[in-house]
Amino acid sequence: MAVTTAISSLLTSITELIQSLINGIYSIFHTIFSAFFGLFFGVFSFVGDLFKGVANTLGGVGSFVASNFLIIALISAAYYGYTRYTRTQGVSGGQKAASVGRKKVN
Repeated sequence: MAVTTAISSLLTSITELIQSLINGIYSIFHTIFSAFFGLFFGVFSFVGDLFKGVANTLGGVGSFVASNFLIIALISAAYYGYTRYTRTQGVSGGQKAASVGRKKVN
């Protein structure tokens, strides 16, 4: 009985050794393929995130420029309105032009 137990134990050890080698080889190839595909899809993820960041930046810059343009346009319109108002109120506002002797002052 001892010889049969030893032979079966030896055969079990050999099959476990072969299974261990196959699992090790599988693990190595699985890790290599996982790293390759992770890198490959990581590049696409990076490019997508890069374009998303650029779009957000351009949107922020665009809104900044648009708001400043709006403020400058409002200030320009107010200045134009003020100068237009002061020009029309000058002489035709019911006042006579000031004069010294025969010369007109304004």
